[in-house]
Amino acid sequence: MAHELHRRARPFVLHYSVASRASAGFLDELAQVPWADHVRLHVKDEGGRADLAALLPGYAPGDHLYTCGSARYMESVLAEAARKGWPESACHCEYFSVPQDPDRIDSPFTLHLSRRDLDLEIPAGRSATDVLEEAGILIDVKCADGICGVCAVNYDAQASSPIEHRDHVLSARERESRVVLCSSRCAQAGGRLVIDL
Repeated sequence: MAHELHRRARPFVLHYSVASRASAGFLDELAQVPWADHVRLHVKDEGGRADLAALLPGYAPGDHLYTCGSARYMESVLAEAARKGWPESACHCEYFSVPQDPDRIDSPFTLHLSRRDLDLEIPAGRSATDVLEEAGILIDVKCADGICGVCAVNYDAQASSPIEHRDHVLSARERESRVVLCSSRCAQAGGRLVIDL
């Protein structure tokens, strides 16, 4: 992302928080990139812990905040962003591992592919991406846990049953029109999810 922002001559700052230099990855690479002056390193054992209140500016229209790390770290970043007036739609996060979810019951539902006028039955215990693959309809999947958003597609909210969004990547606003197929499903048995595929 930083390479692309630099290529487009867009303003950005990359804050990299680490426990120690010895445990940090990519330090040599970050020192040599053409946008190295955009990198701010925060090393905990050197007393350089990131002061989120000081680092995070107030929101300006068009700004976006991306955070990646442990759930606790990202919760701190997002909480500070909320205090500074950042809307949820401008905040994006990527988890290192799948956050702990509450126990849920998988209900079977029908996945309708509107462009193909095709119905696929998604049984309990199976994901929509698995059933799509078995049907020979390949969709990009990276994490298969709802933390990356690669398999997100548009859906018809009016024609679909209520959805149980189980991803950890889409904002509330994005969930009004997009669904992550590897993890989310209809909230009730016998539901119908109409996707643009």
